[in-house]
Amino acid sequence: MQIRLRERDTGTVYVVDTTARTVCADLEERGRVSLADRADLRLAERALASASEYAEYFVRAIPGTRTPDGKFFVRGALTRAEAAELAAGREVPTERAPLRLHLDFFDPDLDGRITLAENYRGWRGLGFSRFAAALKALFSALVFGGPTIRLDRIRSQRYGGTGIFDRKGRIDEARLAPYLSEFDAAGGELGFEQVFEALERHSTGGIVSRLQFRSLFAVCRRMNGDRSVVTRTQFVGLFDGSLLWLAASMPDNAGRRARWLQPASNPA
Repeated sequence: MQIRLRERDTGTVYVVDTTARTVCADLEERGRVSLADRADLRLAERALASASEYAEYFVRAIPGTRTPDGKFFVRGALTRAEAAELAAGREVPTERAPLRLHLDFFDPDLDGRITLAENYRGWRGLGFSRFAAALKALFSALVFGGPTIRLDRIRSQRYGGTGIFDRKGRIDEARLAPYLSEFDAAGGELGFEQVFEALERHSTGGIVSRLQFRSLFAVCRRMNGDRSVVTRTQFVGLFDGSLLWLAASMPDNAGRRARWLQPASNPA
């Protein structure tokens, strides 16, 4: 498993390869690492132990989760292109943009492309009917330029207007806090209209488009027993990349879990 880890106590980001047993650390907070940034033995052993334990429980490096020992936040896997860059001695970013983490769910082999079939299976994994999943896959193809979506061509800063991300694409806890206060005051969940009102009050980039949140609300409605609410955890999951994974881990009405969670071709 090739995995990005952010240390809980220090905020330092590590890129760990549990197979090759290499650990690169962004100690200078440059936002990029290469094999020249290999961590010293003490740091490497700690990060490698946490990553290896995580790999025993998870087949994917799922953003928004933590290592079992609680020492690191998981910030996703390396894509195939990033793994090749790192192996060639070049630098790779320590953090993938939030939109990329969101779209990684639909790219199980992490090859940087979402085929029409992958797109469809992703929506099915989130609980949408065959018809609804097909419509969403076709709509995505129309919006993003074809049946195979190239992630490097997507420039949208989706959800960027909320003001929750800092300049490095990380969640800014101070900016997130007012939103979470709204959830806390309401007992941990807000109705859809209340979420929009909170976004309009606290966003730094103007009013956030309602269109951007339609799929979020549909996913949350299924997760919450057909109630039109968003929980505190689900709202955070939209930004840390974990929401779609949480939704797909839920069994369907027949008690089956999404096979999409464990693609045989996944290199991570």
